[in-house]
Amino acid sequence: MVRHRLPFVTTAWTLIILLISGIWILQTLPNQSDSSSEEDSAGLITTRIQAEYLLGVSVLLDAQDEIAPQAIILDAGTVNQRQRYMAFMLALGDWEAANRASLKMKTELARAEIQLSEEQSRVQEQLDIMSSGGELPEDHESLVSHLGWFGSLLEADSQERVTIENSAEKKVMIVGSVFAIVLLLCCCGFLGLLFFFMRALTGKLRSGISPPSQSHGVYAEVFALWLFMFVILMALAGFLANKIAPDNTFVGMICTIAAFFTSLLVLNWARFRGITWKQICVDIGWTRGVGVEKECAFGLVGYAMMLPILCVGILLTLILMAFQSFGGVESDPFSGTSGGTHPIIIEIAQGGWQVRALLLILAVVAAPIVEETMFRGVLYRQLRSASYRMGSAVSIMLSVLLTSFLFAAIHPQGWIAIPALMGIAIGMNLMREWRGTLLPSMMVHGISNGIVTSMMIIFLS
Repeated sequence: MVRHRLPFVTTAWTLIILLISGIWILQTLPNQSDSSSEEDSAGLITTRIQAEYLLGVSVLLDAQDEIAPQAIILDAGTVNQRQRYMAFMLALGDWEAANRASLKMKTELARAEIQLSEEQSRVQEQLDIMSSGGELPEDHESLVSHLGWFGSLLEADSQERVTIENSAEKKVMIVGSVFAIVLLLCCCGFLGLLFFFMRALTGKLRSGISPPSQSHGVYAEVFALWLFMFVILMALAGFLANKIAPDNTFVGMICTIAAFFTSLLVLNWARFRGITWKQICVDIGWTRGVGVEKECAFGLVGYAMMLPILCVGILLTLILMAFQSFGGVESDPFSGTSGGTHPIIIEIAQGGWQVRALLLILAVVAAPIVEETMFRGVLYRQLRSASYRMGSAVSIMLSVLLTSFLFAAIHPQGWIAIPALMGIAIGMNLMREWRGTLLPSMMVHGISNGIVTSMMIIFLS
């Protein structure tokens, strides 16, 4: 039996709080880079996704005349983002909107004392000619290399335009179908969630978590060690990838996936501290439950029940964004718009199919296994044991919320996305509490990541 040593647990939690607080503070720091020289790559990608979605919807509903007012949300962010909006408006034939956007940008540039780069100036000159109703000379510089998809749309002939519109329409139909299925699951999940809590309140729903033990304090040490090792391993993965094949995203992704799974070696610390492997597996949920197939089926049910909680989290995130926008704090009008966007979107946009396949493996397999093991397995186990004297209801609520917050805070989407990520994490924590095994929560995690990643791959194909 492992001897419970409170100073070890206290030290471990101090390190956990310091590490996660450091990550969180770094994420809340505003971008101080010069907007004229630094580009928001993720913002450019999300701008393209939004524009193609709007184009696809307009084609699908035969409402091309109504797209321009909806696209005004794209007239924000960096200079390159705004120029893409102007190109989009010109492609739709709304010269006035493009001209207004140009005048607005120039006014804000002058106020901020920012100069356009040489390339941006050339692009803007061409956009201004078109927005004033003029025609570019036949030997003009192509806008495709500067504006990407927006340049292709602007310079497309009638046949090319049809091809682009049909592609956008198909993508919208796919995303719309997936959204309809998810919405149906959300409605069913809401009913399931009500049934779940009614049974819990009447005492008919039993917890699947094993009984608490003083030895579970060791798992605070394991989690603190994992946080530290994970940061080191990810940095080492980037270093090795750069040494093996600089600028090769495929090699980088292999190293990243290897770092994810290697980080699980910290579980050996619990074994070193005297807990048997059999007991470790029981404690952290590495069990089959009532059977792999049945527990995976419970995972599908858990995903549906997680969706209503996610909706609440998304609503809170939108409220935070509104407070941020109207908080009275003067911000850089040319800062990027990628807040809350996962950096993986850049790899999806710039990588080939091999890279995208590895990204799916990372999102659907590696992240669910590793993160569920450490958050729902190790951390949740320790919190439930440490708080069991408070009573089951308080212990579950405290453990679920704290684990979910720490899970959300450590992710790279930034503080603004914490409520939405907590919504997903709360659903996974409840599955862990109910089933005991990690298989259902891994399923929830994998399905959630898989849908989002797949939709991004479809739109960026």
